[in-house]
Amino acid sequence: MKSIYHFFRLIRALNLLVIGLTMTVVEVFLLRYNTIPPFNYFESGYFYPYYSDELSKFYLLLISTLLIAAAGNIINDYFDVKADRINKPDRLIIGRHIKRRWAMVLHWSFNLLGFILALYIGYVLQNVWIPIVSFLSINLLWFYSTYFKRKPLIGNVMVALLLGVIPIYVLVFNLPIDDAIIPTELGNHLISKSYLFYVILFLSCLAFLQNLIRELVKDIQDIRGDLRLNAVTFPIRFGIKKTKLLITTFWILTLLVMFLYARFIALFDFGLKLRKPRGINLSDYTSFDTDTFGPLLLSSLVIFVISFIVIISSSKIKGYKIASLLLKISMVLGLLTPLFL
Repeated sequence: MKSIYHFFRLIRALNLLVIGLTMTVVEVFLLRYNTIPPFNYFESGYFYPYYSDELSKFYLLLISTLLIAAAGNIINDYFDVKADRINKPDRLIIGRHIKRRWAMVLHWSFNLLGFILALYIGYVLQNVWIPIVSFLSINLLWFYSTYFKRKPLIGNVMVALLLGVIPIYVLVFNLPIDDAIIPTELGNHLISKSYLFYVILFLSCLAFLQNLIRELVKDIQDIRGDLRLNAVTFPIRFGIKKTKLLITTFWILTLLVMFLYARFIALFDFGLKLRKPRGINLSDYTSFDTDTFGPLLLSSLVIFVISFIVIISSSKIKGYKIASLLLKISMVLGLLTPLFL
């Protein structure tokens, strides 16, 4: 049992869960605007084989992505053993609980299986972008762990970009997307492709910026161990004060994206209301769940603001760990908002 526990720690199961949740939310959001109901497998005793087939392909994409992400986490820990002995000796896994050669075997096995699944999905859907993104992700995660992680900012941007591109990856999987129909009590209303694209673009930007901030916070946490490896991360090169200034810049950009996201949804909803038939209650005609979407996005914003206050005021590792956790919670809440559009 202990080996299984340490295996899940090694692949960072919680982070993989967030990735899986992100992909599932985006897929459900896109499917909602298709003519086939997202979770209506049976209707009047009949089974929808087409949708079942499409869903199975998404599951394969999900497994492929999680395998490649797990492989990236393993190789990252593999090259971080020396630093982790200083930064987090109580959480050291490779060399203590899992042998180094087994870690490398798991890394290559996961990457190989993940890429084979991506090739299969790309072949079946005739979508060349799926194996291309998969191949690039495998290589970027390797070069990040071996070289770029110890360089100022570029490594942080690489990881944040790989996580931020996940919603777009699911969108690419669903291409081509036809103009969708939203069924309402007032009839059917045509939704343009740009609506779907913009929502996913906002999600990607939020995921990218919040993960970029988290990566910089983690670099501040790991200064002692990184110095031991002769790494030149942003906090080591420019100092903690300038790192917090850079975090502030990204924090303001994130707030701006959140505002634009909320404004886009509100304007879109207002545009639908303008086209409503006369005599219909305005509250019955909305493009999103106002009782859930607003509070969810607001909760994400509040936690994000609190995390920023903790980052700026902290001078100890414990404070940065709390801030990192708050950032993750804020990001998850923000990623759930498309379920209520």
